Amino acid sequence: MSKAEEILEKLKRSFNTPSKKDERLKVVLICVFISTTFWFFNALNKSDYVTRINYPISIEFDEDNYVATAPLPTKIPVEVTGGGWDLMARYFGLKMNALEVRVERPSESSYVLASSIRPEIAPNLEPIVINYFLQDSIKFQIERKVTREVVLAYDTAQISLDEDLVMASKVELSPPTVELTGPESMLNDLGDTLFIQEEISDVSEDFQGSVNLPELPELVSTSLSSVEASFLVVQLLSIDVSIPLEKRNFPSNWELLPTRAQVYYKVPETSFDVADTTGVRVFANFRQMEADSTIAIEFKVLNKEFREVRVFPKTVKVKKNE
Repeated sequence: MSKAEEILEKLKRSFNTPSKKDERLKVVLICVFISTTFWFFNALNKSDYVTRINYPISIEFDEDNYVATAPLPTKIPVEVTGGGWDLMARYFGLKMNALEVRVERPSESSYVLASSIRPEIAPNLEPIVINYFLQDSIKFQIERKVTREVVLAYDTAQISLDEDLVMASKVELSPPTVELTGPESMLNDLGDTLFIQEEISDVSEDFQGSVNLPELPELVSTSLSSVEASFLVVQLLSIDVSIPLEKRNFPSNWELLPTRAQVYYKVPETSFDVADTTGVRVFANFRQMEADSTIAIEFKVLNKEFREVRVFPKTVKVKKNE
């Protein structure tokens, strides 16, 4: 048998067949319990105890025109003096109805003085006496609730098109504006434009569909959760054209080899003009000639619709005519 089992066995025997020693121990324990209970109840009858209690409060305001931007205080700490029974009841929140603290213009002041509610709390605590409030004011964050119309815009960086497609129009949103309601400071932070950033991927044709509005701050609301978006796309054509090289700052007895350059670019099919040969100018500047008689080809794109422009060759040879 283990040590623990031996102890349990002795305890069982002391209750089942108590010895004189066990009887005396029981009497002592009963006396201690009775005296402790008597002392406890006698102490509660005294009337000069000082303690701290939390008195419940409820901040009331016009919720149609204002909104709380932080949790409102629900209690105010008070030091009080009173009898033990009364203090114990108040300490555990009994016999205390929450005091309604009415705030008429909460956006003009962010606090209520604790002293201003003392006349209303004191009668509710009787016969307990208020010594003082442990904080001089009740602070809160309440702002004006406003409604404001903002413009909707789509972040085109979130649009992914199939290869060799480009957007041929701006993104049209319907409706183009939305009304937001919430705390004035939060709406000021959002600004006058609300950007939609939902990703649109693998677009292979003109797009029309529903897109969700961005997630708004918790206290800001709107009647819409999504709007209709649409835009046009166009195919890019790959163009390969031979263009004469322009000579710049060349002496009359020097010439280029070769005299033409091959230009590669892409252009939207709606902007392509087969007769347009002036969209890119290609030239070689004699003053840029290297020691090996080569000049790097330079080019200038004149048509803003041209994309991914490349020129070949990269360099040309120059030679002097004898």
